[in-house]
Amino acid sequence: MDDRKAAVLSALVDEHIRTGHPVSSRAILEATKLKVSSATIRNDLAALEADGYVAQPHTSAGRIPTEKGFRYYVDTADPARLRAGTRDRINEFFMSFHHELRSLLKQTSELLTDITAYPAVVIGPGLVGEEIHGVHLVQLGSHVLLMVLVTEAGQVTQELVRLPGAIDPQQVTRLERVLERTLVGRTLAEARGALDETPKELPAGEAGIVTTLADAALKSEADTRELFVGGTSMLASLWEDISKVHFILELLERDSAVMGLVDSQAEGTSVLIGPELGENELDLAVISTSYGVDVRSSGRVAVLGPMRMNYRRTIRVVEEVGDGLTDSLTS
Repeated sequence: MDDRKAAVLSALVDEHIRTGHPVSSRAILEATKLKVSSATIRNDLAALEADGYVAQPHTSAGRIPTEKGFRYYVDTADPARLRAGTRDRINEFFMSFHHELRSLLKQTSELLTDITAYPAVVIGPGLVGEEIHGVHLVQLGSHVLLMVLVTEAGQVTQELVRLPGAIDPQQVTRLERVLERTLVGRTLAEARGALDETPKELPAGEAGIVTTLADAALKSEADTRELFVGGTSMLASLWEDISKVHFILELLERDSAVMGLVDSQAEGTSVLIGPELGENELDLAVISTSYGVDVRSSGRVAVLGPMRMNYRRTIRVVEEVGDGLTDSLTS
Protein backbone atom coordinates (compact mmCIF):
# COMPACT_ATOMS: atom_id res chain seq x y z
CA MET A 1 0.00 0.00 0.00
CA ASP A 2 1.45 3.39 -0.97
CA ASP A 3 1.79 6.21 1.54
CA ARG A 4 -1.24 8.18 0.37
CA LYS A 5 -3.64 5.21 0.51
CA ALA A 6 -2.21 4.34 3.95
CA ALA A 7 -2.91 7.91 5.11
CA VAL A 8 -6.45 7.74 3.68
CA LEU A 9 -7.14 4.43 5.41
CA SER A 10 -5.70 5.66 8.72
CA ALA A 11 -7.84 8.82 8.60
CA LEU A 12 -10.93 6.78 7.74
CA VAL A 13 -10.39 4.40 10.68
CA ASP A 14 -9.74 7.29 13.08
CA GLU A 15 -12.92 9.07 11.98
CA HIS A 16 -15.01 5.89 12.13
CA ILE A 17 -13.72 5.15 15.64
CA ARG A 18 -14.66 8.70 16.67
CA THR A 19 -18.16 8.79 15.15
CA GLY A 20 -19.25 5.20 14.54
CA HIS A 21 -20.58 6.24 11.10
CA PRO A 22 -19.45 5.73 7.48
CA VAL A 23 -16.77 8.25 6.52
CA SER A 24 -16.97 10.51 3.46
CA SER A 25 -14.12 11.49 1.13
CA ARG A 26 -14.55 15.12 2.24
CA ALA A 27 -14.04 14.18 5.91
CA ILE A 28 -10.88 12.26 4.98
CA LEU A 29 -9.55 15.18 2.95
CA GLU A 30 -10.09 17.54 5.89
CA ALA A 31 -8.41 15.14 8.30
CA THR A 32 -5.35 14.34 6.17
CA LYS A 33 -4.71 17.82 4.65
CA LEU A 34 -3.52 16.01 1.51
CA LYS A 35 -2.94 18.30 -1.49
CA VAL A 36 -5.26 16.31 -3.74
CA SER A 37 -8.87 16.57 -4.92
CA SER A 38 -11.90 14.81 -3.48
CA ALA A 39 -12.00 12.77 -6.70
CA THR A 40 -8.52 11.43 -5.95
CA ILE A 41 -9.62 10.46 -2.43
CA ARG A 42 -12.68 8.70 -3.91
CA ASN A 43 -10.42 6.79 -6.29
CA ASP A 44 -8.20 5.75 -3.39
CA LEU A 45 -11.26 4.59 -1.43
CA ALA A 46 -12.44 2.56 -4.43
CA ALA A 47 -9.02 0.90 -4.61
CA LEU A 48 -9.04 0.19 -0.86
CA GLU A 49 -12.51 -1.30 -1.21
CA ALA A 50 -11.37 -3.53 -4.07
CA ASP A 51 -8.49 -4.74 -1.89
CA GLY A 52 -10.84 -5.53 1.01
CA TYR A 53 -9.75 -2.80 3.45
CA VAL A 54 -13.00 -0.81 3.45
CA ALA A 55 -16.65 -1.40 2.61
CA GLN A 56 -19.58 0.78 1.56
CA PRO A 57 -22.70 -0.16 3.56
CA HIS A 58 -25.01 1.86 1.25
CA THR A 59 -24.58 3.22 -2.26
CA SER A 60 -24.81 6.85 -1.18
CA ALA A 61 -22.89 6.39 2.10
CA GLY A 62 -19.25 6.77 2.91
CA ARG A 63 -16.98 3.85 3.78
CA ILE A 64 -16.31 1.89 6.94
CA PRO A 65 -13.24 -0.23 7.74
CA THR A 66 -13.40 -4.01 7.36
CA GLU A 67 -11.63 -6.43 9.69
CA LYS A 68 -8.71 -6.32 7.25
CA GLY A 69 -8.70 -2.52 7.41
CA PHE A 70 -8.69 -2.53 11.21
CA ARG A 71 -5.85 -5.09 11.21
CA TYR A 72 -3.71 -2.94 8.90
CA TYR A 73 -4.42 0.10 11.07
CA VAL A 74 -3.42 -1.72 14.28
CA ASP A 75 -0.26 -3.16 12.71
CA THR A 76 0.96 0.20 11.40
CA ALA A 77 -0.29 2.80 13.92
CA ASP A 78 1.88 3.91 16.83
CA PRO A 79 0.37 3.76 20.32
CA ALA A 80 -0.83 7.16 21.52
CA ARG A 81 0.96 9.19 24.17
CA LEU A 82 -1.03 9.28 27.37
CA ARG A 83 -1.81 12.52 29.13
CA ALA A 84 0.35 13.21 32.14
CA GLY A 85 -2.69 12.96 34.41
CA THR A 86 -3.49 9.44 33.18
CA ARG A 87 0.10 8.25 33.62
CA ASP A 88 0.22 9.77 37.10
CA ARG A 89 -3.02 8.05 38.04
CA ILE A 90 -1.65 4.64 36.98
CA ASN A 91 1.64 5.21 38.80
CA GLU A 92 -0.06 6.41 41.97
CA PHE A 93 -2.41 3.42 41.98
CA PHE A 94 0.43 0.90 42.02
CA MET A 95 2.66 2.91 44.36
CA SER A 96 -0.07 3.21 46.99
CA PHE A 97 -1.43 -0.34 46.78
CA HIS A 98 -0.25 -2.62 49.60
CA HIS A 99 -3.04 -5.21 49.83
CA GLU A 100 -2.91 -8.93 49.02
CA LEU A 101 -2.62 -10.13 45.42
CA ARG A 102 -6.26 -11.06 44.84
CA SER A 103 -7.42 -7.58 45.84
CA LEU A 104 -4.72 -6.00 43.67
CA LEU A 105 -5.82 -7.93 40.57
CA LYS A 106 -9.50 -7.18 41.14
CA GLN A 107 -8.88 -3.46 41.56
CA THR A 108 -6.54 -3.44 38.56
CA SER A 109 -9.45 -4.63 36.38
CA GLU A 110 -11.53 -1.76 37.77
CA LEU A 111 -8.73 0.73 37.09
CA LEU A 112 -8.46 -0.43 33.46
CA THR A 113 -12.21 -0.09 32.97
CA ASP A 114 -12.28 3.34 34.56
CA ILE A 115 -9.46 4.71 32.38
CA THR A 116 -10.44 3.12 29.05
CA ALA A 117 -14.26 3.03 29.42
CA TYR A 118 -14.19 -0.57 28.15
CA PRO A 119 -14.75 -3.88 29.97
CA ALA A 120 -11.46 -5.22 31.35
CA VAL A 121 -10.08 -8.62 32.31
CA VAL A 122 -7.15 -9.51 34.57
CA ILE A 123 -5.93 -13.11 34.65
CA GLY A 124 -3.86 -14.09 37.68
CA PRO A 125 -0.47 -15.76 37.25
CA GLY A 126 -1.39 -18.97 39.07
CA LEU A 127 1.26 -20.91 40.97
CA VAL A 128 3.39 -21.77 37.93
CA GLY A 129 6.92 -20.62 38.72
CA GLU A 130 5.93 -19.25 42.14
CA GLU A 131 8.15 -20.11 45.08
CA ILE A 132 6.28 -21.66 48.01
CA HIS A 133 6.72 -19.77 51.28
CA GLY A 134 4.31 -21.66 53.52
CA VAL A 135 2.44 -24.96 53.79
CA HIS A 136 -0.34 -25.61 56.30
CA LEU A 137 -2.52 -28.65 56.92
CA VAL A 138 -5.88 -28.20 58.65
CA GLN A 139 -7.77 -31.30 59.78
CA LEU A 140 -11.46 -30.97 58.94
CA GLY A 141 -12.42 -34.54 59.80
CA SER A 142 -10.91 -37.94 60.42
CA HIS A 143 -10.56 -38.49 56.63
CA VAL A 144 -10.35 -34.91 55.33
CA LEU A 145 -7.49 -32.37 55.26
CA LEU A 146 -7.37 -28.81 53.96
CA MET A 147 -3.96 -28.02 52.46
CA VAL A 148 -3.09 -24.32 52.26
CA LEU A 149 -0.17 -23.10 50.14
CA VAL A 150 1.21 -19.55 50.37
CA THR A 151 3.53 -18.23 47.64
CA GLU A 152 6.23 -15.55 47.58
CA ALA A 153 3.81 -13.13 45.88
CA GLY A 154 1.20 -13.63 48.59
CA GLN A 155 -1.06 -15.96 46.65
CA VAL A 156 -3.02 -18.40 48.77
CA THR A 157 -4.50 -21.59 47.38
CA GLN A 158 -6.51 -24.22 49.21
CA GLU A 159 -7.01 -27.85 48.25
CA LEU A 160 -9.47 -30.17 49.97
CA VAL A 161 -7.89 -33.63 50.24
CA ARG A 162 -9.93 -36.73 51.08
CA LEU A 163 -7.86 -39.57 52.52
CA PRO A 164 -8.51 -43.31 52.17
CA GLY A 165 -8.11 -43.86 55.93
CA ALA A 166 -8.42 -42.00 59.23
CA ILE A 167 -5.61 -39.74 60.44
CA ASP A 168 -4.86 -38.37 63.91
CA PRO A 169 -3.64 -34.85 64.87
CA GLN A 170 -0.08 -36.03 65.60
CA GLN A 171 0.21 -37.43 62.08
CA VAL A 172 -1.13 -34.17 60.63
CA THR A 173 1.58 -32.21 62.43
CA ARG A 174 4.28 -34.62 61.29
CA LEU A 175 3.11 -34.57 57.67
CA GLU A 176 2.96 -30.77 57.67
CA ARG A 177 6.63 -30.67 58.71
CA VAL A 178 7.53 -33.09 55.91
CA LEU A 179 5.75 -30.94 53.34
CA GLU A 180 7.34 -27.73 54.69
CA ARG A 181 10.79 -29.28 54.39
CA THR A 182 10.04 -30.40 50.84
CA LEU A 183 8.11 -27.47 49.39
CA VAL A 184 9.15 -24.25 51.13
CA GLY A 185 11.77 -22.32 49.17
CA ARG A 186 11.03 -24.19 45.95
CA THR A 187 8.60 -23.85 43.09
CA LEU A 188 6.23 -26.78 42.70
CA ALA A 189 8.11 -27.79 39.54
CA GLU A 190 11.37 -27.90 41.52
CA ALA A 191 9.72 -29.83 44.35
CA ARG A 192 8.42 -32.63 42.14
CA GLY A 193 11.54 -34.78 42.42
CA ALA A 194 11.78 -34.29 46.18
CA LEU A 195 8.09 -35.15 46.60
CA ASP A 196 8.67 -38.40 44.71
CA GLU A 197 11.49 -39.35 47.10
CA THR A 198 9.88 -38.25 50.40
CA PRO A 199 7.46 -41.20 50.80
CA LYS A 200 10.42 -43.60 50.96
CA GLU A 201 11.41 -42.08 54.31
CA LEU A 202 7.98 -42.63 55.91
CA PRO A 203 5.91 -45.55 57.18
CA ALA A 204 3.74 -47.06 54.48
CA GLY A 205 0.51 -45.46 55.74
CA GLU A 206 1.90 -41.95 55.90
CA ALA A 207 3.81 -42.37 52.63
CA GLY A 208 0.50 -42.86 50.83
CA ILE A 209 -0.91 -39.72 52.42
CA VAL A 210 2.12 -37.65 51.33
CA THR A 211 1.65 -38.92 47.78
CA THR A 212 -2.01 -37.87 47.88
CA LEU A 213 -1.07 -34.43 49.24
CA ALA A 214 1.69 -34.05 46.65
CA ASP A 215 -0.80 -34.79 43.85
CA ALA A 216 -3.13 -32.14 45.29
CA ALA A 217 -0.27 -29.60 45.48
CA LEU A 218 0.74 -30.20 41.88
CA LYS A 219 -2.90 -29.91 40.81
CA SER A 220 -2.94 -26.43 42.39
CA GLU A 221 -0.23 -25.35 39.98
CA ALA A 222 -2.61 -25.63 37.04
CA ASP A 223 -5.87 -24.65 38.72
CA THR A 224 -5.10 -21.29 40.33
CA ARG A 225 -5.31 -18.79 37.47
CA GLU A 226 -7.99 -16.53 38.91
CA LEU A 227 -9.90 -14.27 36.56
CA PHE A 228 -11.34 -10.82 37.31
CA VAL A 229 -13.75 -9.03 34.98
CA GLY A 230 -14.73 -5.39 35.36
CA GLY A 231 -17.03 -3.04 33.48
CA THR A 232 -19.71 -5.42 32.21
CA SER A 233 -22.27 -2.66 32.89
CA MET A 234 -20.74 -0.76 29.95
CA LEU A 235 -21.66 -3.37 27.33
CA ALA A 236 -24.99 -1.81 26.39
CA SER A 237 -23.38 1.56 25.70
CA LEU A 238 -20.72 0.02 23.42
CA TRP A 239 -22.89 -2.26 21.28
CA GLU A 240 -26.25 -0.99 20.03
CA ASP A 241 -27.42 -4.48 19.01
CA ILE A 242 -28.84 -6.04 22.19
CA SER A 243 -28.23 -9.55 20.84
CA LYS A 244 -24.49 -8.78 20.67
CA VAL A 245 -24.59 -7.47 24.22
CA HIS A 246 -26.19 -10.70 25.43
CA PHE A 247 -23.70 -12.84 23.48
CA ILE A 248 -20.65 -11.02 24.85
CA LEU A 249 -22.05 -11.01 28.38
CA GLU A 250 -22.52 -14.77 28.10
CA LEU A 251 -18.89 -15.13 26.99
CA LEU A 252 -17.66 -13.09 29.94
CA GLU A 253 -19.57 -15.31 32.35
CA ARG A 254 -17.59 -18.38 31.24
CA ASP A 255 -14.01 -18.44 32.50
CA SER A 256 -12.80 -20.83 29.79
CA ALA A 257 -14.24 -18.59 27.06
CA VAL A 258 -12.58 -15.49 28.55
CA MET A 259 -9.24 -17.31 28.80
CA GLY A 260 -9.51 -18.07 25.09
CA LEU A 261 -10.46 -14.51 24.17
CA VAL A 262 -7.58 -13.02 26.11
CA ASP A 263 -5.05 -15.35 24.48
CA SER A 264 -3.63 -16.25 27.90
CA GLN A 265 -0.68 -18.23 26.50
CA ALA A 266 0.67 -15.33 24.42
CA GLU A 267 3.74 -13.28 25.29
CA GLY A 268 3.84 -9.49 25.19
CA THR A 269 1.05 -7.43 23.68
CA SER A 270 -1.64 -9.02 21.51
CA VAL A 271 -4.49 -7.44 19.53
CA LEU A 272 -7.16 -9.83 18.22
CA ILE A 273 -9.94 -8.54 15.98
CA GLY A 274 -13.25 -10.06 14.91
CA PRO A 275 -12.75 -13.42 13.14
CA GLU A 276 -9.31 -13.80 14.75
CA LEU A 277 -11.25 -14.53 17.97
CA GLY A 278 -12.93 -17.53 16.38
CA GLU A 279 -16.32 -15.93 15.72
CA ASN A 280 -16.83 -14.72 12.13
CA GLU A 281 -19.69 -12.35 12.94
CA LEU A 282 -18.42 -11.14 16.30
CA ASP A 283 -17.98 -7.36 16.52
CA LEU A 284 -15.25 -7.61 19.14
CA ALA A 285 -11.60 -6.69 19.60
CA VAL A 286 -9.37 -7.71 22.50
CA ILE A 287 -6.14 -5.93 23.50
CA SER A 288 -4.03 -7.76 26.08
CA THR A 289 -0.52 -7.82 27.44
CA SER A 290 1.40 -10.01 29.85
CA TYR A 291 2.72 -9.06 33.27
CA GLY A 292 4.93 -10.84 35.76
CA VAL A 293 8.50 -11.96 36.28
CA ASP A 294 8.74 -14.36 33.33
CA VAL A 295 6.61 -16.42 30.95
CA ARG A 296 6.13 -19.27 33.47
CA SER A 297 4.69 -17.06 36.18
CA SER A 298 2.98 -14.38 34.11
CA GLY A 299 -0.65 -13.34 33.93
CA ARG A 300 -2.45 -11.05 31.50
CA VAL A 301 -4.41 -7.81 31.55
CA ALA A 302 -6.88 -7.10 28.77
CA VAL A 303 -9.54 -4.74 27.48
CA LEU A 304 -12.49 -5.78 25.32
CA GLY A 305 -14.46 -3.53 23.00
CA PRO A 306 -16.14 -3.26 19.60
CA MET A 307 -13.92 -3.37 16.52
CA ARG A 308 -14.05 0.42 16.31
CA MET A 309 -12.44 0.79 19.74
CA ASN A 310 -9.74 3.41 20.29
CA TYR A 311 -6.76 1.12 19.63
CA ARG A 312 -3.91 3.61 19.87
CA ARG A 313 -4.82 4.92 23.34
CA THR A 314 -6.07 1.60 24.68
CA ILE A 315 -2.91 -0.29 23.69
CA ARG A 316 -0.84 2.28 25.57
CA VAL A 317 -3.06 2.12 28.68
CA VAL A 318 -3.00 -1.69 28.75
CA GLU A 319 0.79 -1.75 28.44
CA GLU A 320 1.27 0.91 31.13
CA VAL A 321 -1.00 -0.98 33.52
CA GLY A 322 0.78 -4.25 32.73
CA ASP A 323 4.14 -2.64 33.48
CA GLY A 324 2.79 -1.19 36.73
CA LEU A 325 1.47 -4.57 37.81
CA THR A 326 4.81 -6.22 37.03
CA ASP A 327 6.66 -3.62 39.11
CA SER A 328 4.22 -4.14 42.01
CA LEU A 329 4.86 -7.89 42.03
CA THR A 330 8.64 -7.72 41.67
CA SER A 331 9.69 -4.72 43.75
